[in-house]
Amino acid sequence: MIAESKRLMRVVILFILLIFPVSAAAARHMVVIDPGHGGSDTGVKLSKSVYEKDVTLAIAKLVRKNLSNANDIDVRLTRLDDKNVSPVNRKKIAGKSDADLFISLHVNAGFGMKAKGYEIYYPVSDIPSAKKSSSGEILKDMTQTRRLNNCVRFAQIVQKNMGKVFPREGRGLINAPVLGLQSLTAPAVLLEMGFATNLENKKKLRDKKIQQAIADALTRSIKKYFSTDGTS
Repeated sequence: MIAESKRLMRVVILFILLIFPVSAAAARHMVVIDPGHGGSDTGVKLSKSVYEKDVTLAIAKLVRKNLSNANDIDVRLTRLDDKNVSPVNRKKIAGKSDADLFISLHVNAGFGMKAKGYEIYYPVSDIPSAKKSSSGEILKDMTQTRRLNNCVRFAQIVQKNMGKVFPREGRGLINAPVLGLQSLTAPAVLLEMGFATNLENKKKLRDKKIQQAIADALTRSIKKYFSTDGTS
């Protein structure tokens, strides 16, 4: 009985440290932005010379530029130019960077020419919903739950800010086992910024002003996420 009480106490203490870490206010935050596709993997086509890989990289670089003078936020991109980067290496970059937030950028396609707007994906839990018996399993479950909660919280912030760029075109938050998001330790979302198969969206995504507006929306979202996060 005493041993069980001590075990539960350790779990409680670890949980408290997760929620209220020491010196959180002074910490720097690492954001990894993943411009989808690259190199021979062009992604969807937006014009004769513009592909998804070009738009995602341009916007990722704009976000990095926006945050270049931030006192508490560092930004790293999974690719800096037009080259192939495997899903495994993208995940490795996030891990080696000790990312506090991972954002993957993509352009949607399909569902007919009338489909338009942005979608935000967040990962499903990697932990089976079985009864937890050991303190390690309980702690892992709490850590995963906290991560998924932060994924949803950030996705909601992005949804609100993207609504200013694409009014009334939000297609909701989607909980799905997206390959690029699963098994990451950091909160992660994938943003489908619009449809290349929709004439209006396609035109907007090629527009430099709209690309800057999307980057600004993401910048505001990142700043808001960390400013209201007492757990990062």
